[in-house]
Amino acid sequence: MAGEKGSRVSIETSDPIRAGRKALDIAQLCSLRPLPDPVIAEFDAPLVALLQVAEASIRARVALRLAGCSWAPREAVRMLAFEPLDISKPIIARSPLLTEADLLKLTRENEEHRLLIARRPRVSEAVSIAVARYRETRCLLALAQNEGAELSDYSAEDFADAARADGALQAALAGRSDMSQSMAEVIFAVAGETVKQSLTERFPDLAATLIDQAVDEATDKPEALASAAAKLAQVAAENDFLTKADVLESALHRRLEITDQAVSTLTGIPVEDWQLALSRSPLRVCLLASRAMAMSCKEATRFYFALSDCGRCHRMDPDAFERAGTEIYDKFARDDARHALHRLGASGSIS
Repeated sequence: MAGEKGSRVSIETSDPIRAGRKALDIAQLCSLRPLPDPVIAEFDAPLVALLQVAEASIRARVALRLAGCSWAPREAVRMLAFEPLDISKPIIARSPLLTEADLLKLTRENEEHRLLIARRPRVSEAVSIAVARYRETRCLLALAQNEGAELSDYSAEDFADAARADGALQAALAGRSDMSQSMAEVIFAVAGETVKQSLTERFPDLAATLIDQAVDEATDKPEALASAAAKLAQVAAENDFLTKADVLESALHRRLEITDQAVSTLTGIPVEDWQLALSRSPLRVCLLASRAMAMSCKEATRFYFALSDCGRCHRMDPDAFERAGTEIYDKFARDDARHALHRLGASGSIS
């Protein structure tokens, strides 16, 4: 009897087409609704045997079917995880059945594997360390943007190495709510290096010691960033280094603390009034500030949409913005725009 049963299994799994059909049937049955563990375990070995014979296209369909199923046959899922990426991708990306040991082994495959792992709904500290040690910018950014990933102090230097040349990674790390003090110190030090280099290149006549002092103040105490930016903006303006181009560049690079201080310095409106007025009437206030800073209509458009990308303004149709800009620019001369902007800021009202 045992021999007959073994022979029947052998025949059933020797034909790729028949094996594929049976594998799909089992996968569908297992994924329709949760089944008792003993039942799922009963399906596991036969499904693995069938998948070993089935064609690659069938294995890919089974992987897609089982990827989000938390009660799927575990060994079949693990087998599919170590297939080529055109089959394993959905399993690696989201299967809850992969163990930490499985994921650690998969991090040794290649960058595409590591990127999928970095984007999983949950990434343990050990797996995060394993991904980060390769210092691949795409993977590090995916980890930094993934609130379900546990970042480790052991990876601080790995993140710092890539963040030196990537502002988006710096921003993603700075925006995390769970950053430890050690990680924060490393990342703020990197940000400080980047800011120093940028300012030194842009303002070569500005004393290097002043740049160092202001940026060090900000990176030693992150909460002092606004005051450091204000100091730099004021000194730059006094020495005719600060221009509307600097406002636009800082907005385009999402350095909003510098943008706010630069707008304040060039228009004379207090930072708090500018921020409040912008939050209440972003279109009108942005256009008035642009006019007051002698921006062209094209520059004003770039400024508004840069602020929009940073969440300061609502995105709007470019044609509608152009019409509003033409109206403001026709109605207000530069000084008139500055006075109107001050009135809005001082009153805290758009009425």
